[in-house]
Amino acid sequence: MPMYTRLLSPADYGAQDILVQLAVFFTFLINLEIYQGTCRHFYDRPTIEAKKKLISTGLWLTAFMGLIVMSLGLIFHTNLYAMFFDSGDYWLAFYLMLIWAPISAFYTYLGVVMRYEKKPRLYFIITNVQLVIRISASIVCVAFLKMGVAGVLLGHIIGELSGMIMLSIVLWKYFSLSFSVPDMSQILKFSLPLVPAVLLISFQKPLIRYLVANLLDISAMGFYTVAAQLASILGFVHSGLRLSWHPHLFEMATKEGFEQEVKRIFHFFVGITAFVATLIILNGRLLVNILTTDKYLAAIPLIGFVVITEMLEIIRQISGCGPVLVKKTIYNTYYEIAASAAILIAFLTLYKVIGIIGLAVAFMFGALVKFLFSWILTKKMTEINFSMKSTYFVLGLLLTLSVFTALIKIPYIISIILSLLLVGYYLYRQKDGMHKVLKFAHSRMIER
Repeated sequence: MPMYTRLLSPADYGAQDILVQLAVFFTFLINLEIYQGTCRHFYDRPTIEAKKKLISTGLWLTAFMGLIVMSLGLIFHTNLYAMFFDSGDYWLAFYLMLIWAPISAFYTYLGVVMRYEKKPRLYFIITNVQLVIRISASIVCVAFLKMGVAGVLLGHIIGELSGMIMLSIVLWKYFSLSFSVPDMSQILKFSLPLVPAVLLISFQKPLIRYLVANLLDISAMGFYTVAAQLASILGFVHSGLRLSWHPHLFEMATKEGFEQEVKRIFHFFVGITAFVATLIILNGRLLVNILTTDKYLAAIPLIGFVVITEMLEIIRQISGCGPVLVKKTIYNTYYEIAASAAILIAFLTLYKVIGIIGLAVAFMFGALVKFLFSWILTKKMTEINFSMKSTYFVLGLLLTLSVFTALIKIPYIISIILSLLLVGYYLYRQKDGMHKVLKFAHSRMIER
């Protein structure tokens, strides 16, 4: 972000965000949650040959959808481009986005399969090597080759293509030319009910960006993107949970009394996300000043609302696990429809009053709708009964802090002191857990 915000204008920064979200949308269209259906049956296949047939069938389905989606993207490229951009400055980046989407779809599919292999160290190495390659390629393309927005997209392509190659080498034992109609039926039976919800999620972001580009301006999208990337500090927690939660949940569900373990995990993640969210909100102004330039100061009032949205999305994965757990994934579509409607209504109501801040508030409102809806479904469908009083109290405090920091400029020294006090309090409350971690680490060192 420090490099992008110094080499790209707010308009360029907003343009790259629009193209990234379009790529994400096309990736969802290609994947159609096929990897979810594949991996839901991964443990049901006792032999390598059976797993090979299942995974190869999912790959063929992904390739077929990739061909269809990219063909449509090329056919309607002029209309699609004109929806978001007034000028022709971003055509190269646009075509690179179309190339990136199928690569991203295959990388996603293979990455999900790798998670079910349960080799976390190898997965960690591959994903971080991919990340280093992607960052390095982006630096070269944007800073040295001066490719602008196109350089951002090319960096993504190079990084995920390298990751796809590494994952293919590791998972080669599961590849074949076989295609199984029964496996296809089982994959689609699980995946297709998820598709409307996933398409709503993925379509929602380019739609909102279309509205921002036409109702406000593309620079406003740049301000929102900066706030979102600061909130993505929580993305470390989000990604870790997203990658590990479903495999752990499905395996845990076979054991007696797993409901208590789910509740314990939920409360842990509420605590850790609230802690990190508070630190980001308190120090949002400082982070913007350090990581960006004066051109991006308009992003500061958005940070708190975007952070709360990220937190809600994280903890909802646990509190809203009911539909996936009982294989009634069609309900995901219902709450995504409700959330999308809430976001659109909130944004169209607020943007004239508070501008781009209205977008951050709208997304937060949509995330809250999903959180409540999915929690109620989990409560009705399973015996997992979450107590939400403390969670609502924490969210209320975070919202109050977000409004306060958006309206009032807190001196850096005060925000830093408050942060240090918060860190000290959190470590004190977690002293027993910290002691166990240190004891475990010490024992491992002695063993070695």
